[in-house]
Amino acid sequence: MLGRTMFVAALAIGAAATAQGQERVDLDVVARIREEGFQRSRVMDWAWYMTDVLGPRLTGSPGMRRAQRWAQTAMTELGLAKVTIEPFGEHGVGWTNEYTSLHLIEPSYQPLIGYPQAFTPGTAGKIVGAARIVRLRSPADFASYRGQLEGAIVLSGEPIPVGPRFRADAERFGPDTLAALSRVAIASEFETGGRPHYWNDVVRTFLPIGQNPTVPGFAEEALRFFKSEKVAVVLEPGPGGDGTVFLTGRAGNRQDRSRAGVEAAPPVVTLAAEHYNRLHRLATRGIPTRLEIEVRNTLDDGDTRESNVLGDWPGTDLRDQLVMVGGHYDSWHAATGATDDASGCAVALEAVRILKAIGVTPRRTIRVAFWSWEEGGVNGSRAYVRNHPELARSLAGYFNLDNGAGAARGVYLQGNEAVRPIFARWMEPLRDLGVTTLTSENQFGVDAIAFDLAGLPGFQFIQDPMDYETRTHHSNMDVFDKLVPADLRHNAVVMATFLYHAAMRDEPLPRERRR
Repeated sequence: MLGRTMFVAALAIGAAATAQGQERVDLDVVARIREEGFQRSRVMDWAWYMTDVLGPRLTGSPGMRRAQRWAQTAMTELGLAKVTIEPFGEHGVGWTNEYTSLHLIEPSYQPLIGYPQAFTPGTAGKIVGAARIVRLRSPADFASYRGQLEGAIVLSGEPIPVGPRFRADAERFGPDTLAALSRVAIASEFETGGRPHYWNDVVRTFLPIGQNPTVPGFAEEALRFFKSEKVAVVLEPGPGGDGTVFLTGRAGNRQDRSRAGVEAAPPVVTLAAEHYNRLHRLATRGIPTRLEIEVRNTLDDGDTRESNVLGDWPGTDLRDQLVMVGGHYDSWHAATGATDDASGCAVALEAVRILKAIGVTPRRTIRVAFWSWEEGGVNGSRAYVRNHPELARSLAGYFNLDNGAGAARGVYLQGNEAVRPIFARWMEPLRDLGVTTLTSENQFGVDAIAFDLAGLPGFQFIQDPMDYETRTHHSNMDVFDKLVPADLRHNAVVMATFLYHAAMRDEPLPRERRR
């Protein structure tokens, strides 16, 4: 942490720069933010409760509703006003996995690592039997299996190679990578990696222009076929390796989370690749196997809506304008959603706590948002923007954190070049923390895009990748242990710095010019 003397010297430089018409940066406040955020942080307390205590927060589940009630209480205790659990539209049935038991009994015993896919039914009791390979590549293959699969334990995928790892699981951005990001120049409104994209509202994501997926696809057809043939359970291999299992929900769950949709599929379990591969090798070589499988999943359609949690810190002379901060609160079910995205939500709370603790008074209202149903198409934030047309007048800026839990290194500008000089000034007193990079690049798949799609200033921070893609993202290892306390403290300081300056500047953040 920089010493107080250095900040006093920097304050004089900042004052001179302001006199020349540059963006004003309050270096004394930044010094106090750093001291409070690094020396008296509570960010890991927030993150611990969201994960170890509240557990998985699958959209629409009783667990999510319990977590939202806790968030409402936490925001109220932090001193936020008008804290609401705000419904935004229909979701579908709530789904919870209550029990999973997976065992290979013969030819030798092995407990199996695996998890049911969300929004699939349970097994209605213990299933005992041999594993059988079923290869379906197109609907033309259905005929060769019709009438033969009742009660079967199906191995439905090809083995996944999981050899030795020759690259580190976790990494931080090096100077070359950050420099390359800073040089990116996009040629179209929604572009990433040099390719223009468009929002596809059917699959609820950005796709490269020219790519038009068919929904439902063959994966959904295969599940309906298995259900019609009364298959007992379908086993699929999960990518990951070394016991890490990546999985989400059944094919088609983004479009259909109704009770009927769940019950139209068979039970589907994703196994650790190594365990699936063993079963596949045994079946391929004709070695008899015996498996015992039991999965209990429950459905709850008492309230089929879904909600976001929102709380306000009222401003003063510009109170009718909003500066928003948030992350998505929902998670998948095989772990506790630590890096995706309890860390972002914990940082949002901590950033506000820091500003309150140092006694600042924001001119604009600061609104904290815990989004739901991000997993499935950034649905909660998109619905919020759609349901609140007043944001076109009132939103001064939105800041999002949802690229894992690695340290923030800068900001994706989403093509909004007008904010570059503003953010560059805000980042000057954070350069010693490694916050140095601004890129024109778009970042899709996070809640900031809901605002950007509407022409509003929404931004995602560039974060060190750590082991997000290799170990934690949508996996059974997305747990509290994967959080790095120093990185979350760092992120809260960066977020508080951005929130403060956005709330205090005379003008809202400029908006991207659209055609």
